[in-house]
Amino acid sequence: MKTPAILEPRAAVTLDDYVVDCAWSADGTQLAVAGGEGQLFLARFGGDVLEARKLGDHGLGTLAVAWQPRGAVFASSGQDSAVALWEGGSGREIRRWRPGREWTSHLAFSPDGQLLAGATGRQVTLWSPDGETVQAFAPYAATVAALAWDKSGRDLGAAINGGVMVHRIEPPAFGTRQYKWPAGAVSVCFSPSGRVLGSGMQDGSLHFWYLATGKDSQMRGYPGKVDLTAWSSDSRYLASNAGNELVLWDFSGKGPEGSKPIQLSGHTDRIECLAFQPGGGYLVSGGRDWRLNLWWPQKFKQAVDAHLTDSEPTCLRWSPDGRFLAVGERKGRLAVFELVRLP
Repeated sequence: MKTPAILEPRAAVTLDDYVVDCAWSADGTQLAVAGGEGQLFLARFGGDVLEARKLGDHGLGTLAVAWQPRGAVFASSGQDSAVALWEGGSGREIRRWRPGREWTSHLAFSPDGQLLAGATGRQVTLWSPDGETVQAFAPYAATVAALAWDKSGRDLGAAINGGVMVHRIEPPAFGTRQYKWPAGAVSVCFSPSGRVLGSGMQDGSLHFWYLATGKDSQMRGYPGKVDLTAWSSDSRYLASNAGNELVLWDFSGKGPEGSKPIQLSGHTDRIECLAFQPGGGYLVSGGRDWRLNLWWPQKFKQAVDAHLTDSEPTCLRWSPDGRFLAVGERKGRLAVFELVRLP
């Protein structure tokens, strides 16, 4: 059996704001960081040095950041109802606009970087990388709780009360279909294989649909809402949070129906963030117990590495190559760890 990897601390910086979101540049040398009190930072990472500088503000609070894949532009949004585009190299603000009176709470670039999706209240809009409106979809009946692209960039999913809305992106045509469930959807994620759409629900269930057939299934028994879901890069595992435990469903073979999930215990308080490694099999989780855990679920049921953070982790983001992990915290600390494979 292979020896599991560990997370080694590489660099850290403390910001004058608490971290609500962060996003890596395509080359893994920079991080855009959203501050909950409104500040926006650009951090540069090189080896064992992490330096950050403030770029601007979103009044009352920054909510989301997204970096253009294979590009040098990133986007931010906040409680000032504005969306802004920034130049990654210089940190210069390129453009700022207000899509509506409500906040744009979620941002996501398409995998090819040619479209930026934003959820503003009950409406989803697509913009070009320079901020021009490409498509504004008709408002939903409820506020968007989560937004996600599939790997191909053909489908964009939005979690709302009543299920998941999925838009087929084939300009100049834009189709819409709904995957219904009589509860509020609070997370959405497509399997990398494109076979399954997963969504965590407000009613304490995990719902998923097989996209080729439309068949739907649910997994119940969660102690509360399932607001964290993530797929492994090989589409085998769908991870979710259940209080202070991780629950993984195995989609290999005949799938998870009728099977027992993998339950991973290693936190003493609620799990607030999780992320699967791009192109690899490692999973990280952060909890209110100030604990950062590294898991290798295909081999072990226990955490293979753990660290105590300085405050509650609020976001976990792997670099695009899966080598580095950025950890944002409630008290403003931003740290970078490297995944190191032991001999």
